[in-house]
Amino acid sequence: MEKKDKVMMVNNKVKIVVLNSCQTVEYAAAELSKYLGIMANDEEIGSIVNDKNEKDGISLGLFKDFGISDDFLKDPELDDAIDIKVENSKGYIAGSNARSVLIGVYRFLECLGCRWLRPGKDGETIPNRDVSNLAVTLQEKASYRHRGMCIEGSVSLENMLDSVE
Repeated sequence: MEKKDKVMMVNNKVKIVVLNSCQTVEYAAAELSKYLGIMANDEEIGSIVNDKNEKDGISLGLFKDFGISDDFLKDPELDDAIDIKVENSKGYIAGSNARSVLIGVYRFLECLGCRWLRPGKDGETIPNRDVSNLAVTLQEKASYRHRGMCIEGSVSLENMLDSVE
């Protein structure tokens, strides 16, 4: 029975549709695919598609790709905002800029239970779960334009290298 369930999941891949083909959004798609694979215990579960006409899956792009207004932002290139609407693993993750799309992917994953508690693989907590019925609705705007990372107590080359991929 376990093998049959595995085959059903392989045939039901989660499509990740890249609407804005830039390096940052493509990286966001790769990260989403990677973590969905870890959650589903099937690294092949996420299928990245670069087809703007594809409607079935989780689409990643800028607000303008979805007709979402960014009028509430002073400068959409500098101010981060996200809009996530996913139901039954279909919908979109939109950002005011490419960086915001990546932030949106991580916020989506956080809403699904993923945590990055400290640098390095041992600092990740990724739940095992069915990824065929994911649902998240979220709209956020960064409170501040500038953000930083505190590294007190763990200032070493090894820890710094662990904090970047």
